[in-house]
Amino acid sequence: MTAYAKLTTLDQPGEIACEFNPSTVKVTKSATWHTHPSRHSKAHPRPQFVGTGPQSLTANLLFNAFDRNGRPAATPVPVAVQQLLDWTKPTQISQEAGNSTPPKVMFSWGSLIMIGFLSHVEVDYLLFGDDGVPLRATATVAIQSIPQPTPGTNPTSGGISGRRSAQATQGDSLASIAQREYGDAGLWRAIAIANDIDDPGRVPPGTRLLLPPRAQAVALSAVGGDPR
Repeated sequence: MTAYAKLTTLDQPGEIACEFNPSTVKVTKSATWHTHPSRHSKAHPRPQFVGTGPQSLTANLLFNAFDRNGRPAATPVPVAVQQLLDWTKPTQISQEAGNSTPPKVMFSWGSLIMIGFLSHVEVDYLLFGDDGVPLRATATVAIQSIPQPTPGTNPTSGGISGRRSAQATQGDSLASIAQREYGDAGLWRAIAIANDIDDPGRVPPGTRLLLPPRAQAVALSAVGGDPR
């Protein structure tokens, strides 16, 4: 079965599925080194490490609603383009809190996963219908990585290193536990997958729940899968 690339927001609902996988994906990361001149040194002075820049990913995405033999596009071209443009704006929650931050997005394609924010979106409309509605477009997107918190290390017996556990209290839901443990209620799905829970609305008090590391929880909540 072919795996298709997708863009998903992690702190608000939203997903764009790519019907045509990008032909190339560029990943870059910079490092800064400084070399101090030495007048009397016979050998070239050794560079001193200063720091690294954020990792970034660039991909060209194709959106097409033309000549599909009657099959509708997974995401209409105007909708997909507008979604990308909207993801370059601060989230409403962060604006209301007075601390404007961009939506966190995840680009996933097989084992290639990048979590960050959209730093650049450039769209070329290639084809229009008789009514002026775009039928085909390419979008060049650049994602700059956001550092992920280092997960705790308190593995349960027989579990995977880095996993923790939490005990549900009266009135807890998976969302409230995710908010308390990860600082993000949207990661409840990862807890449900890790513990084979079908009804995430309420959890019996005293239930001991396995908590995947945060980076893994982000990936699981966005794309689903078996954490084991």
